[in-house]
Amino acid sequence: MLVHPVSFSQLSTPYEQLSRRIHRQVNSSAAQLNRRTTIVRQPDERMDDWDKFVEELDVEASVRVTRLEEGSVFLSWTNQHCSSYAGG
Repeated sequence: MLVHPVSFSQLSTPYEQLSRRIHRQVNSSAAQLNRRTTIVRQPDERMDDWDKFVEELDVEASVRVTRLEEGSVFLSWTNQHCSSYAGG
């Protein structure tokens, strides 16, 4: 009997997938060097998940959240707290 492994994305919620994606972006070398990045909701991500995630970042004292007109969000931070938080 051949068993197909279940991918990690099948075991996590859409919100957790969104969080991991942003975590990877925030932890990229360029974002860490500049202490800023612009995040964009992907078409397959739910708007309520996106709003919840951005609101959670917005309450962090060390993170500045600037909502841009086209729906993307500019993040800047003063220390490593943003990168550790974005992972959940």
